[in-house]
Amino acid sequence: MARPRFQNLDAGTRNKILETAAIGFAANGFDGTSLNRLIENLGISKGSFYYYFDDKADLFCTVIDHAWKTMLPDADIDLSALDGDSYWPAIESVLREAHDRVRTNPWLVGLGSLFYNPPDVPEIRAALGDLFSRAREWQAELIRRGQTIGVVRDDLPVGLLQSLLVGADEAADRWFVRNWTRMDDDEIERVTGEVFAIFRRMMEPQPND
Repeated sequence: MARPRFQNLDAGTRNKILETAAIGFAANGFDGTSLNRLIENLGISKGSFYYYFDDKADLFCTVIDHAWKTMLPDADIDLSALDGDSYWPAIESVLREAHDRVRTNPWLVGLGSLFYNPPDVPEIRAALGDLFSRAREWQAELIRRGQTIGVVRDDLPVGLLQSLLVGADEAADRWFVRNWTRMDDDEIERVTGEVFAIFRRMMEPQPND
């Protein structure tokens, strides 16, 4: 991750650097992105770049972390407060808010594919692995809470339910990345709602439970 001194920059400058880098990585991939060209596009000197980052991989990891926090800054739901009436609306709200932030930050779209196809660089894979690991822990806790209050099926193990959900979620994410720019806001809203409905039907207790 970026050196602590990078955080001393004002938020606008930090965001401009990271989002410009995100656009470059999204357009050319990690290996296809020239560091010299990227530094030029960032509008900083090479000396300034190495003052803030160790190398291109360090910048990439910082960009990924910034993207994750931009898309899901408030993903932490108070699970203990969820009940039968609030559980599913709360999850739908998280999904819709994430898509709203993508609309506001279109640079996230191109970068999205790199989450699932990262370069074969140990520190990048480790950084992504840490992000996904924390997300999986939260998902498992969310499923357990749903089972406790009776709105998530309990006829299958949590691990299996989570695997099914992760697979469906990844498939949806990949589809959205490929098709995002072809849809207007109304279509994004409609498809988001239908995808959520599929997730919910898959996870809810079955009639014979």
